[in-house]
Amino acid sequence: MSDPIVEYLEDLRRSRYAEKTILERGRILRTLPSPALEAPREAVQAWWRALQSRPDGLPRAASSLSQIASHVRSFYRWAMTQGYTERNAADWLPRVRQRRPAVTPVTEADLLQAMADAPLEMRRALALGAMAGLRSAEIAAITWDDIDRGNGVLWVREGKGGKGRSVPLSAGLLAELGEPAEGPIIGRETSAKAVSLWIGRYFRALGMDYTAHKLRGRYATRFLAATGDLEAAAKAVGHADLSSIGRYVVASSDTMRRGAEAAGRIG
Repeated sequence: MSDPIVEYLEDLRRSRYAEKTILERGRILRTLPSPALEAPREAVQAWWRALQSRPDGLPRAASSLSQIASHVRSFYRWAMTQGYTERNAADWLPRVRQRRPAVTPVTEADLLQAMADAPLEMRRALALGAMAGLRSAEIAAITWDDIDRGNGVLWVREGKGGKGRSVPLSAGLLAELGEPAEGPIIGRETSAKAVSLWIGRYFRALGMDYTAHKLRGRYATRFLAATGDLEAAAKAVGHADLSSIGRYVVASSDTMRRGAEAAGRIG
């Protein structure tokens, strides 16, 4: 039999998973006891115990452990459907309980100050996070060509997991972005990590304890406060799978529009 991990990763590629996701899953699966499909219970459980600490000796975050377990379960489920094994070895792993911290988005007063003091490129980055709900990777990737004024949407071509979506454009967001140009909206090509660090440093320079993710949290909370529609809010921030036609329906719905306009106002 050929390498089942290689086969699994190729199957993910055929299913249009993002290459970053495929590489990460491959990295995790390569740490399983070998051969992975024949590993006994004791070996799998010993592997799991070793993962509880990071290489630097600090405890591994529950969110990381949960993601690792999820990837391993997915692999073994796939192997079962292929007839390579009759059991899911990940069933031997304990469930990871994660704390769900309270949402603490950037406040309206702090956002107003941060936007007022920001250089143009930073102001645009802040606006894309707080008034469109974009992730750091999406802020890094978005270009002026992704603004569709005719249909009143911002196209997020490569969201999390390689899934695209449309976000309704608000008048407030357009005003903050300013005059259109060419290329990336924030003025340069960069990475998700660089955007996250850039925004975090800017907030700290202002004496504010916020991250790029807090901007996204502000968008979601404002959207929900205005609409009360959980499903629409999830779709707006990219927490739902949308088909091609679904993107158009979401972007043009009255609920989505009200939510976007609420998030597009500061104060």
